[in-house]
Amino acid sequence: MYHLDQCIFVTNNDRAAEKFRNQAREVILLENYRDVLIRARDLIYSGHKLLSHPQASSLKPNQTPYRTIMIYGVRGEISFDDVNLIEKAIEAYDKWQDIRQTPVYHEKIAYDYKTIDLSMIENIIPKL
Repeated sequence: MYHLDQCIFVTNNDRAAEKFRNQAREVILLENYRDVLIRARDLIYSGHKLLSHPQASSLKPNQTPYRTIMIYGVRGEISFDDVNLIEKAIEAYDKWQDIRQTPVYHEKIAYDYKTIDLSMIENIIPKL
């Protein structure tokens, strides 16, 4: 149904960006989790389809600093379900950041969080 070479990966995870750089239509590497949500939202509002859940793990948005979101690179009609999902993800992110900011993790711990994020996306790809 969807092909990896037509997908856009919006991420702040350099490991995910490197992994999919030559397989995807586009990889957008950003500075932080919130920027990923905002860029994904902008793509959805321009008619792109959300292919992965913006809150794809049991980790709260203030527990993990990394997020990769898959978007279908071909524009179509705006999906109001996708709009609702991404807007709620942004609200949740902001709410949890107000409660407690995401810590700056030591390099080894950050690497583990990048691995979790990458693993979630890798598990979605066979289901495209």
